[in-house]
Amino acid sequence: MSIEKDIIQFIYDRHSTRKYFIFGERPTVNLDTELTGGGLGVVFEDAEESLSEYFTRWNVKPNGFDILNYFDPEYFGSKEESRVLKPLYVWMLVNSALAGEWLYD
Repeated sequence: MSIEKDIIQFIYDRHSTRKYFIFGERPTVNLDTELTGGGLGVVFEDAEESLSEYFTRWNVKPNGFDILNYFDPEYFGSKEESRVLKPLYVWMLVNSALAGEWLYD
């Protein structure tokens, strides 16, 4: 399987959940799928686990990757921050895996 297809399948398996938990359509995942915000809506805790596996599995050097640029950890009782988060797309994961290092900041 190609890296592109493998990463798309990886994201689909972990983050493309059914609309109504056990039934309903699962969102498709392609290169333009956004993991954050209006895309798959992946939360910080799930992203942290998946991205850790991503960097290990595809042997991608993190190069200062900061998950807080893309995800906001929402702790119970924490104040809502007003900072703007960057979008994280599947194509960013694929391009970085092909290069062997994180290409974005």
